[in-house]
Formats: sequence, C-alpha cells, structure tokens
Amino acid sequence: MIKLLAVDVDGTLTEKDGKLNLEVVSILRKLQENGLNVILATGRSVFETYTLSRFLGLANFGISENGGVIFYREPTRVKMFGRYEDSLEAFNYLSEKIEGIKINQRMPRLTEILLERNFDISVANELLRRGGINAKILDSGVAYHLSSTEVNKGTALKYIIHKLQLKKEEVASIGDSEVDVPMFYESGYSFLVNDKFSVGNEVQRLTNLIITKRQGPMGVIESVEWLMVNDLIPY
Repeated sequence: MIKLLAVDVDGTLTEKDGKLNLEVVSILRKLQENGLNVILATGRSVFETYTLSRFLGLANFGISENGGVIFYREPTRVKMFGRYEDSLEAFNYLSEKIEGIKINQRMPRLTEILLERNFDISVANELLRRGGINAKILDSGVAYHLSSTEVNKGTALKYIIHKLQLKKEEVASIGDSEVDVPMFYESGYSFLVNDKFSVGNEVQRLTNLIITKRQGPMGVIESVEWLMVNDLIPY
C-alpha cells in the first residue's frame, strides 16, 4: 500500500497557463483526508510550496527548490541540502563567460538561483565542470535552476522516507521533467505525465516508471486511477 505520494507542481498540477487544475487538486486533497500523505515536490521556493500545501489541504511538510529545502509545518522550519553560496559562486563564474545570463526569480530562495532560459544549458554545465565549481543547472521547463551539485528531489525524498520509516515500495511520485527523475529512482512507483520528455533507457530499466497516456494534470488523474485499480491507494 502506498503511504506517501510526492507530486511536482509546474506542468504536473498546472495547466499550460500556469493555473492549478482544480479537479486534480480536489482528488489529491481527498487522498490526504483519507490518510495518504500527499506532498509537493517542486522547484518553487519554500515560501510558495508551504503556502500551496497549506491552502490545498495537503501534508504539512514538503520538498522545495528541487530538493534543496524540506520544510516541516512552517516555512522557517527547514532542512537544507544545498548551499546558496555554491549557486552564487556559479552564477558569478558563468556571468564572466556567458553573455546575457540573468537571474529570473521573484521570491527569495535558500539554496538555488533561478535563471532565464536564454543560453545553452549544456555549455554552462560543461563550464562549471571544467571550472571545478560545485554547482549544476537543471531545466524544469519553466526556468533554469542553478544549485549545488548534490541537490535533487531524490535526495530530499529519500530523507523523508527514512524519517517516516517507510519502505521504497510504499512511495509513489509524479512529475514531468528531468528534475523529477531522481525522485523516480527513490519511488516504488513513478509516473511521467509528459510524453515529450524522454527519460532514457536507464531510467526505464531501473525504475518502475509508467508514462501516462494523458498529459499534465490529466496524467495525474490517470496515475491516481492506476494506483487505485491496483489496490495501492484507497478509493
């Protein structure tokens, strides 16, 4: 039986216009009320993630900044897995080598820096690697996320699983982009709700991944239906 469901936000719970899909949110809230811990695992800041969780009626803890921060009960009670200093050092380093690189964030962040998607991410990551900078850039499809190398949703989810004394088989996750892949590795069941993103053969081989036929929020509903049909979550 699944006891913890981790769900991405942008592109997963939201429509193309960025608005939350109210039907899928209502389903997740009912699951939470029925005893399943439903947590947000997102690239959003801890302040946004906490607020969303609170008002959507989901679990009182969650993952923000793509695994850089876990909050518990309030946005100031956090565990951080990354260092903002790493992100700042990387930004300053790349600013000298890539013309036009810009910060693009409206909310304060504790571990990462959001960048405009106006440069070649592969070139930037190679520059960081060659420069020995402890940082990387990932593309969530919404923004470029610059963070410490070790930061990812999988590390944060694994920490939560350990704290709750759960087994991997008791965890499911839903996402839509490369930032969600580390979370898939730590889940007994995982769902990709974006068929335009190719996860690669290794992910398919090493995870119990299901690529939904429907996309975005409708894919989340399909994922929940699959878990119900297979008696892994309560109706």
